[in-house]
Parts: sequence; structure tokens; C-alpha cells
Amino acid sequence: MALVPTASEIAVREVLAKFDAEFAQVATAIENGEFALWVGSGISRQAPNLGNLIERAFDCIRERAIGVGTAAAYLPALEEVLGLAEVDPAAVEPQYAQPLALWPQREAIIDRLWNKYSRVLDIRIAGKDEDFVLWDAIDIRQAFENPAPPAAEHLCIAILILEGAVQSIASANWDGFIEAAVSRLSNSVPGVIQVVVDPDQLRGPAGRARMLKFHGCIVHATHEPLVFRRFLTGSYTQIMDWPEKAEFAAMCNAVVGLATAQKTFVLGLSIQDNNLQTLFARAKALHAWPWPCAPAAPAHIFCENQIQQGQRDVLRLSYGPAYNDNPAAVHNATLLRAWGEKVLIALVLKLLAGKLVCLMELALAPMGKGAIAGVLTPLLKELRNDIAELAVLAPGEQSRTAFVNQSIALWSRMLSIYRGGVLPTNPDAYETLSHSTPNLIAADQNAQAMGLGRLGVALSLLQYGRAAGLWELHHPASNEVASGAMTARASRPNAVDRPLFIVKSATDAIALQSNGAFANDNAIVLHADDTWRRMVDSGTSPRRMRAAPGRTGRVGDTHVSLGNLLARCDDAPTLLQEFVAEMML
Repeated sequence: MALVPTASEIAVREVLAKFDAEFAQVATAIENGEFALWVGSGISRQAPNLGNLIERAFDCIRERAIGVGTAAAYLPALEEVLGLAEVDPAAVEPQYAQPLALWPQREAIIDRLWNKYSRVLDIRIAGKDEDFVLWDAIDIRQAFENPAPPAAEHLCIAILILEGAVQSIASANWDGFIEAAVSRLSNSVPGVIQVVVDPDQLRGPAGRARMLKFHGCIVHATHEPLVFRRFLTGSYTQIMDWPEKAEFAAMCNAVVGLATAQKTFVLGLSIQDNNLQTLFARAKALHAWPWPCAPAAPAHIFCENQIQQGQRDVLRLSYGPAYNDNPAAVHNATLLRAWGEKVLIALVLKLLAGKLVCLMELALAPMGKGAIAGVLTPLLKELRNDIAELAVLAPGEQSRTAFVNQSIALWSRMLSIYRGGVLPTNPDAYETLSHSTPNLIAADQNAQAMGLGRLGVALSLLQYGRAAGLWELHHPASNEVASGAMTARASRPNAVDRPLFIVKSATDAIALQSNGAFANDNAIVLHADDTWRRMVDSGTSPRRMRAAPGRTGRVGDTHVSLGNLLARCDDAPTLLQEFVAEMML
């Protein structure tokens, strides 16, 4: 029996396989907006290192504990933090004058304080604010200055928001990575995500998604400390007091409402804090989630290597006596054994391929060609899976951010060329396929009018030839429009690279032509409709050869009309055969 891969070992392609099999109901529910994301520090590895923050706090207290005029106030605090680290103050007193970095016990002290971070933040200095350790000793604002760019996880969450799948997020993180990702991918359109830190913000205008930052936000606290500093929640006392404080009541109710109304998808959050467990208990009291849950998806999914104690507590709280009937079944249905980065990449790939399948079916059914859609669908999924195989760590990298950024650029380039015959105005932004969830695609008249179902057909046919070994598909040769959406090359000796374009109409092809896209006289243009063929060739072959292939290497532009092919091909085998004949790479 093969060993189940760990969360670290599993590949994105294997996560997709889970979403096609035992977690299929979960994936469908996520795509249709049934789940809220609950995110924690595990998806923000670029945030300041916790060990470094502990060391900053320690050294600030240590320096003042030996300072003239400050020792009386700070020496008790130093002894308290050493006590938390299980170190006898008398044994290390000779080292007080040295930075923690020079102490032989440094690693042991950091390790012991790591899981007692909330206790460190709770250390009090006489006459100082209760958040002195966080705000002054650590200087949390400076620690979060100049943040790194959003990583793969944040970019994928932003895509899921723009595609309509994620509508609610509960975040324990102070950082602004998700907001930065949404801003970048949406071309800085304001209001796409409604960020709530202060309960007053609950009354603001809705966005495509709402993010409840229930432990505060360093971005807001830095820009408006008089308003938002008090919402930074990290000390043990703050965490314990949070569900009971009047100023947090509205936020508390909003988070409880989220746990009551939407299923919970947990990424990088252990849920070990008592205040979070209290919220899930309140949600259960309002309206408990059922177990067994079939045919619906489970109410809680954890992206972990194994279920953490805090998450186990949530399952026991949520399901009550039903949990006891078969804890193993609950855990098997709840644990998606993969880390958030791989899960989110897989979700994006599955969502986009699923939407294209829906649009393709909607486009072909009125033509009486629904059976063709049934044959093309596996090809589209095969293409999705092949892309997933590329989602690996680059040499020397610890994340798949480079893959995600490149994928966003290539996807947006293809979709912008298809929709308008132009390159994206902002190469860093994301081209949304459809704001509608898959279950509402049939009501999305704009997506259907844009002919996006034909894009699904084109990609399926290209995958057929690729899988059959007839041609290869690669990245565009350059960023110039003349390089097309991708590069195609026949699988034969002396074949040449040719730019390939997919366009929805002749109007878009003309726009490309006027911008010099076909200047090299070797482009392949797949037309979703039949207008170009009728307009240019008057019913003759859409392929125009200007030179003998194999002699000069110049073969002329090739125009293939999907509209014509679909009209005259009554079944999938004929369509595939005719498409290959028209391509003639």
C-alpha cells in the first residue's frame, strides 16, 4: 500500500486529484462561495519572523533593566520574561550587559518563548501603556515597514476573490499581504475587498469580498494609530478578553455570524486561541453544523499535515456527540493533507478550468453539439493537470510565487488578446474570466456574449494536438504583441516556432493586425467566430500560404475558424480531425 504523501511532499497535481475525488464536494462548495477562508500566520511567511520580534522585545527590556533610572521599572519585566523562558535570572545575570544574540542560551530562550508569544506581549511596565512591549519594545510598526511583495498564497486568494469564489475571509494576521495582492491584480480599483478592523467599517460599502481582521491590522494602525492601535490583539490578556469587551462586540458578532453561515476553510491557522474557540462554540449554539454532512461538504476543512489540538477542539465543539461516533471519519473528511500554497494554486486551476467547461457546454448545447463538449471536457482538464505539473519550486526558492506570477501574466495576456485584440494595459494585473461562481455562470450573459465558451473549445483542441504529439506549445517568445498568446511548433524536424493567437472575432484580429501582430507573416490565428473566413477568403480555405514550407521557412499566416468547424462537424472525432488538418503547422 502506497504511503499517503505528507503536506510537504504532496504535489499540486495530487491536490487536484483530491479535489476531483474524495474532496470533490469541498472543491465545488468553495467554487460556489459556500466556504469562508480563515487565515493565519502560516500563509504569511514574508511577515517579520516571530523569533526576531521576540529578540527585539527581550533586548529592549534587557537594556533598560540595566540602565540608570530605568532598572527599577524594567528589571522585574526582564525576570518575568526569563521565567517564561525557564531560565534562572541569577544564572544569567552576568550576561545582562550583552545582546541576546551573544548569549549561549539564545536559541533555547527563543524556542521556549515562541509558543508563549502572547505571554511575552502581556508583560507590563509600570507607568507604560499595556501594549508597551508590542508598540514600543518591538516597535511593531517599524518591523512591518517595507513589506515583501504578496506571495503565491495571497495572489491565489486575490484571484479567487476576483473570480467570485471567495466572498468572506476571517484573518488573524496583522499584515496587508492579501489587500496588496487584491490591489495589484485588480489594477488598484478601490473597494474590491472590504477590510474591517474597526466595527464601524462593517457599515461601509460592500466589496466583492469582506475580510474581518479580528486581531487588528498593522497597516491601519500605522496610518491611523489613534483609531486602530487599540485593535491590535496579541497579548494573552487581550486574547482572553476579546470576546467580552464591548468595543469588540460588533466584530465578535460578525465573526460568529461567519462561522454560523458559511463553512470554514482554514489556512495557516491553528485556532489554538481561546477567543476563537469561544466563537465557534457560540456559532454552534446559534445553529449547529450537522454530522454526518453528506451530500453536503463538511463544515470545516483544515490544510495541515495533521489536525492541530485547537482544530480538534473546534470539531468537538461543532459536532458534539456526533464527533464521538466516529472521530476518524470526521478527521479523514476534514483534513486536506496539504499546505495552503499548494491548495490555493490547485483551487485556482480547478476553478478556471471548471468555468471554461461550463461556458463551453453553454456555447455548444444550443448548437446541438453537447456531445462534443463531453469529449472536449477531459482535454481541458488534462491541460489543467499538465499546468499543475509545472507548479514546482524553482531552484533555490522556497515558494511557488514565481510560478504563480508567471501564470498570471500568461493567462492575462491570452485573455486580453482574446477579448480585445490587445495586450493587457497593466502587465501586473489579472484578467478575470467571470465574476460569477460556476453555479451562476448560466445567468452570466456577459461571459457568454464574450464567447468565452469558444475559448474553452480552442484550448481543448490545442491540448488534443499537444497530447497526440502533433505540436508543442510554449511561452510567447517575447513580451511584444507579435509573439501572440503562446508559441506553437510542429513536432517534426526543421519545424519553426510560430506565434499563436486566439481571438473572439474578426474585430479583434483586425486590431491585432493594425498593431503589427502579424507582421512576421507566420502567425496562427484561431477565430472563435467565422467572420474573418467569410470576409477574407470568400468561403475558400482560411489558410493562406505565401511560400513553400520547408524551403524558406516562411509559411504565411494561418487563420482557423472555430465557428466554421463547429458548424460543419457533427461529432467530436470529425472536429478533432478537421482542426488538425486546418492547423497544418
